[in-house]
Amino acid sequence: MHPKPQQTDAEDGTTLGTCGSLNDLNERRATTDALARRERYLTAVVEIQQRLLAATASESIFERLVAPLGEASGASRAYIFEAHRSPDGNQLFSQRAEWCAPGVKPELNNPMLQDMPLERQMPRLYELLSRGQVLTGLVKNFPPEERAVLEPQQILSVLTLPLWVHGTLAGFIGFDNCAEAREWDKLEVDLLWAAAGAIALCMEQRQSERALRERELRFRRIAENASDVLYRYQLAGTRSFAFISGVVTNNLGFSPEEHYRDPGLWHRQVHSEDLQVLEQLLSDPERMADTPVVVRFTRRDGRLVWLQHVVTPVLDATGLCVAVEGIARDITERRQFEEALKLSEASFRLLLEGVPEPAAIQRDEHIIYANSALVTALGFERPHDLMGRRLQEFLVDEPPTPEGMVSLVTGERRMRRQDGKVRVVEFASLPLLFDGEPAVVSIARDVTEQRKLQSQLSLADRMASMGTLAAGIAHEINNPLAFVISNLGFLLDEMRRMPSMMPGGLAARPEVDEWRSVIMEAREGAERVRQIVRQLKAFSRPDEERLEAVDLHAVLDSAVMLAANEIKHRARLKREYGPMPYVKGNEGRLCQVFLNLVVNAAQAIPEGAAEKNEIRLVTREGEQGRVIAEVQDTGSGIPPEVLGRIFDPFFTTKPVGVGTGLGLSICHGIITSLGGEISVESQPGRGTTVRVVLPAAEQGARVQKPVAAPQVPITQRGRVLIVDDEPAVGRALRRILREHEVELATSGRQALEKLTTDNRFHAVLCDVMMPDLGGKDLYEAIQQAGSGLERRFVFVSGGAFTQGARDFLARVPNPTLEKPFDETAVRRVVRELVLNNAAAVGT
Repeated sequence: MHPKPQQTDAEDGTTLGTCGSLNDLNERRATTDALARRERYLTAVVEIQQRLLAATASESIFERLVAPLGEASGASRAYIFEAHRSPDGNQLFSQRAEWCAPGVKPELNNPMLQDMPLERQMPRLYELLSRGQVLTGLVKNFPPEERAVLEPQQILSVLTLPLWVHGTLAGFIGFDNCAEAREWDKLEVDLLWAAAGAIALCMEQRQSERALRERELRFRRIAENASDVLYRYQLAGTRSFAFISGVVTNNLGFSPEEHYRDPGLWHRQVHSEDLQVLEQLLSDPERMADTPVVVRFTRRDGRLVWLQHVVTPVLDATGLCVAVEGIARDITERRQFEEALKLSEASFRLLLEGVPEPAAIQRDEHIIYANSALVTALGFERPHDLMGRRLQEFLVDEPPTPEGMVSLVTGERRMRRQDGKVRVVEFASLPLLFDGEPAVVSIARDVTEQRKLQSQLSLADRMASMGTLAAGIAHEINNPLAFVISNLGFLLDEMRRMPSMMPGGLAARPEVDEWRSVIMEAREGAERVRQIVRQLKAFSRPDEERLEAVDLHAVLDSAVMLAANEIKHRARLKREYGPMPYVKGNEGRLCQVFLNLVVNAAQAIPEGAAEKNEIRLVTREGEQGRVIAEVQDTGSGIPPEVLGRIFDPFFTTKPVGVGTGLGLSICHGIITSLGGEISVESQPGRGTTVRVVLPAAEQGARVQKPVAAPQVPITQRGRVLIVDDEPAVGRALRRILREHEVELATSGRQALEKLTTDNRFHAVLCDVMMPDLGGKDLYEAIQQAGSGLERRFVFVSGGAFTQGARDFLARVPNPTLEKPFDETAVRRVVRELVLNNAAAVGT
């Protein structure tokens, strides 16, 4: 405020006082200071521009710029940081220039300010600069990680502006105030922004000039090493061709414009074996720089060309590879000449003609050469009949080749001959040059018989496993079934005795008849289970090769029982069995054959009309000692054109997933191996008849153990030992033999101990299969003792025989009882042994 005094006088001239006014000059002074500061900044910016214009290309500009900026800003320190890349590609920042006011400690040589991972150490600063924003403020308000860097330098306030070059953060310029904690106003920031922009523009210009010089040098080096296709492949951003010379049209058949529009063109046209090499050339050129690499490509017209590449990487200012520049030379003729020297066409033709396997050469997926073996394999007469046709025409279920792809038929295929027969073939294919042009050679090997044998062996293994499973199931069912049926019979017998035992008592109650009916129904159901188990036991031994006299009617009944679920919803079953002798064969294998035929007949009839369709089993005696069995159905029938192939391996008329095409082939093999015949008659829409002819067995060929005639019961009490690892079975037998003195042993070893100390048993009922000591081992142990007690053994079996157990039972003269028991047979056998051994036991 400046006073303006004015003297006031009285009339007599005396001074009365002084008056004046005060004016506020702060705003004027602030405006003056701002104008002076603006003038100072503008002077600094002009000076910077002049220094940038005067700087040479080799001269560092940073040292010449920080001084005028620092002096103009009134800061304690001004500095410039530049971004660069570490050897592993990480972005770092290092201080390149610094100006300090008098009395302020320089930090240019501070190692903490070199190679700074700014993004990790000061993430907020890095984020602001990366977005092109300014960082300004008091240090005391900054995050801890920033204060840890700034406070040791005694910085109270800071202003940092980014330097952008080619759209990326190339560095930053900063101003520190170590004397007072003041913030920069908007005018200062705007003027310093202008200075930073001038510096960034100069950096961008210098970088562009340096890149241009490096590019000229690279292209000069490439030009000295190649003379064909020149190209530049951009890696930064979206991968694409930045440049490719026009000669590429002659080499690959694709114009430069097509390359520019389609960055992945080379990746699709490259040979599959060279795709990885091409990717290394274009993605990692530093590893393959200046090293010739040959890559095969497919031209637009399908021909194969060899291009020899030499590449060099293009790096940006931070050392990051942003592009690949290279040259490609066409060496196709040289390579073709080398291939021609390795293998001439004449020798190759001679080789293929001498190969016993079918072979073909295709070009553009059409046969241009076929050897004699292929002509014969496909059922043709002359190679000319195959020229121009596609090999895929003869392959079953072969998918079409995608457009633009070369078809290489490899692996196992089903090949259809001209006459319609299907063979299984293994193909091997490879590309080659034939008549100087790319082609594909395919060589085939017929593996039909091998696959048939493998399938039969696999099926035999499965059948053996199923047989073992069936035998095991039968054995496990027979044990409980034995005492269930026996106990039910025991209850019925007891209830029949009730009237005489309890007259007027429990037997007189009206519900007793209902109880008796329930027990009889339960026993009837158990008997049905016993019949099913017996069929399973017959089916469980298809792997035995022993031939014997077989009751064909029993085989057919077994097959029908096992296929009952397939039949009952489709057709009525009729049996027309005529008088006939036994046939010579194997029961298990014949059961397998007729089960397959019956199931086939059922599956030829759709479900839901069982009353309108029928499956008929017919048997009769043929001529010259032959037996005929027919399986007839009223199903859909078989078309005449495929009737002659139904016994071929892998041929089936069933839908996919229903048949393997091996069932009838295996049936044919089994019947013919038994000396029989199998044939088929069919009319579409009316049904099919499968006729099996088998040789009759010789008279008396079926050997059975003699069965003694029934005798009049003689009441005599005997001692009986029952050996069975199933206690319930032993108790059931004891009830059946309750008129005798019965003892139980639940293991073979327990029985051996009893029989060693006490041999006064009239009969020993012994289970064949026991875990610790089986019936065979117990029998042989007693036999070795020489007591003769082994002649009193009766073997009890529930099935699941091993081959050794079967041979043993066939060898010894002792009788065998099957579970579930026939109670009459059990009593009869024991009664005979009691009578026959009474003298030996002493009763």
